[in-house]
Amino acid sequence: MSEASHKRLRERWIAWVLAQHRLVLALALVLTVVSVYIASLLRVDSDLRSLLPEEHPVLASIDRIETSFGALGSVNVVLKEGSPEQRHALADAIAERASKSPLVRDVEYRLRSDFFAEHALYYLTDAEMEALDEHFQAWTHYELCRAEPDVCLDEPDPEAPKALRTFIRSKQDAALARTSFKDYFERDDISALVLLIHPTQPSSDLDFAEAVSNQVRADVAEVVNQPGAAWADSGIHYSVVGPYTIKAEERETIRGDMLRSGAFGVLGVVAILYLLFRSGRAVLTLLVPLICGVTWSMAVTQIVLGRLNAITSLISTVVVGMGIDAGIHFLVRVREEQGRGSDREAIARAFANVTGPLLIASATTLGAFAVMASSVFPAFQEFGLIAGFGVALCLLAMLTVYPAILCLVGVKRVGEPQAEQERRPGLLTRVVLARPGLMLALVAALTVGAAVMAPEAEFENSTRELQSARTRALYKPEVFLISKIFGKDIHAGVLVVSTLDQARAVLTQARQVQADRLADGTGTVVAELLGAPDLLPDPWIDPAKRKEAIATMTADIPERTWKRLEERAAGGGEDGEEGLSPEDARRLRNMLKAEPVTVERLPPAIRDKVYSQDGRFAVYAYPNFDAADISMGLKFMEETAKYTEGVEGLQSDDALFVGETTVYALMYKLMQSEAPTVLAMALVLIAVIVVAQIRSLSRTLWTLAPLLLGMLWLVGLMAAAGVRFTLFNIPILPAILGIGVDNGVYLTDRIRHMRHEAGGIAHALGETGAAIGAATATTAMGFGAFCIADSGGLRGIGVLAVFGIGIAAVTAILVLPSVAAIAARRKR
Repeated sequence: MSEASHKRLRERWIAWVLAQHRLVLALALVLTVVSVYIASLLRVDSDLRSLLPEEHPVLASIDRIETSFGALGSVNVVLKEGSPEQRHALADAIAERASKSPLVRDVEYRLRSDFFAEHALYYLTDAEMEALDEHFQAWTHYELCRAEPDVCLDEPDPEAPKALRTFIRSKQDAALARTSFKDYFERDDISALVLLIHPTQPSSDLDFAEAVSNQVRADVAEVVNQPGAAWADSGIHYSVVGPYTIKAEERETIRGDMLRSGAFGVLGVVAILYLLFRSGRAVLTLLVPLICGVTWSMAVTQIVLGRLNAITSLISTVVVGMGIDAGIHFLVRVREEQGRGSDREAIARAFANVTGPLLIASATTLGAFAVMASSVFPAFQEFGLIAGFGVALCLLAMLTVYPAILCLVGVKRVGEPQAEQERRPGLLTRVVLARPGLMLALVAALTVGAAVMAPEAEFENSTRELQSARTRALYKPEVFLISKIFGKDIHAGVLVVSTLDQARAVLTQARQVQADRLADGTGTVVAELLGAPDLLPDPWIDPAKRKEAIATMTADIPERTWKRLEERAAGGGEDGEEGLSPEDARRLRNMLKAEPVTVERLPPAIRDKVYSQDGRFAVYAYPNFDAADISMGLKFMEETAKYTEGVEGLQSDDALFVGETTVYALMYKLMQSEAPTVLAMALVLIAVIVVAQIRSLSRTLWTLAPLLLGMLWLVGLMAAAGVRFTLFNIPILPAILGIGVDNGVYLTDRIRHMRHEAGGIAHALGETGAAIGAATATTAMGFGAFCIADSGGLRGIGVLAVFGIGIAAVTAILVLPSVAAIAARRKR
């Protein structure tokens, strides 16, 4: 389509809008009312899992785990201070109360370690069984000789009871080592106890996470405050932490941020508009189409996505900041045209003149967002979609509703336009154009400085920095205390396999990998491995034959000896150093009467952790680092991937140890792989759109140069200011490209049209520079609202965006007029 055809289309469009302005406004009102209702259905999913592709193998693995073993994670109650007995009594009462809740699957806070002590004989090697038989026969002979010395032919060994007692205790201690605790989840050197309350639903259901967190807090508070209880006035204090409570807390934080930051952004934009136009009417008329566009975009978001995520939770303020830009440029041009006829004529001429660069600028911004929307990484994809909806629909509102509202209420006159010779350059124009060569030299120096600093820019590896300061203060010490009590981070990576043999093969290979890494100095990032094979006797031990061997060993025990053993186990009989103590007698009696160990006979609290009702087996790899550390999470993924290599029946895509640390690391890997591609594609598409509209390669390069410089300056400034890139703010970089190029488009177009007039470059910079400054200020205000958020992740988005958008405007204003001024002087 030719330029003339474009012009005729624009003229027909604005003529129809102005002629039917009341109809346009009525239709916009109806559409906005409907959109308000649809947008009100939007929910915020602040779970970081929502930032991963729905079909990704890690999420599929998590689904399999939660289907077989229940929800990952827990609500953790930490009891501190008081005596051990008081903590135990309180823990028992809390467990009893919590287990009655329909929101709770089970409560894990103590282990039946006596199970392994009682079944210790089934874990002995054949050689150890022979040694036990010798000790047992010697003790039996000793007991017989004590009871009936006249029938004793051989001299008994006086050390036989001690030898048997020592052997029993050593083997039971070895069996007890299969569990981390002997009873309650506590350590002798730490005055604290932990309860792990496992809810019935996953923490990704944020409504449920909030409900179960509140329920547990209420239950614990009620139990703790029971009058006359054993723990009353004990000085015990408690905290409720864990993935469920943190997600509920962060959700509440984001809700507060949406209200506070949203109000800040909107009021900030209103203030900027008033300072720019000095007219309440101008502000109100700009807000009408802006409200329409923002509301329409949120309604479309609900229809297409049905949610906002943690990164897009405040995007409405971003749409406010970006959506107003077209209106600002439009109103500035209307005011310029006012002296040449009626308001309607001024609106029509302004529309015809500004629509071209407006469409180019919007197309480049939309192009960047379209590239983001094409990404498989939802952090890019959803931001691109929603921002694209916002820019497109706000533009539509500015091209329809805004001319209609201006036609209805009129445009406030601000005085007669100055003649060309009377126009006096403003401060900005005088500073930039007085010494354009010096200005470019300054730009070059800043660029060199940015290039030097850019390699020092860092990425924030701790996802805890994405949380609010309040959440970190409340929960971080307790999280580390729990890790200290357990001797590891309890947020394990979990692998689900189909058979016990597969679980055994994975554990065998994993321990070999660990041994190899320790031997070659690489080291391991896994503190502990656990699976059903670790809790069962070695596979070469035949349970039936071992039971038969125990029966054979005890077959010749005289009835009198059995009776004495039962009496001593019950606490009766003779005391003294010669025989077994009651405790030793109980141990021996229980060991001799124990049934063979199978996975089904393991204590439920342990069995349900490694063996599911549908017959699957879980293998756990516990990290030896804070699960929130992304760099260590990447090492964890790398190491655990080797644990399953070559294991029969396991596919590489499905054989993944997944958990909290894996989700963070995977997000980083996806971002690392997608970000360069998205940025490159966005830049290429922006260039294609600009060259297609401008139809000049040289002017395209001229338009894009400030943007490229600005991106380099941004990275350099981030490094100099100590501001880090994060999982949340890196997805904003393509948006900065799309927004930042608008400055070059508007300024290049204005300079091109006025370059042959006397003082044309100065006038173009003065008028368009002011509009660019205002548009930049409103867009930066939209993102700047993120800066006052409590959420560290959202705050990081705001800082990066404000830096980037501000720098893009500065480079455009410094570079383009300076180059144009130098070129104009050379032509003269």
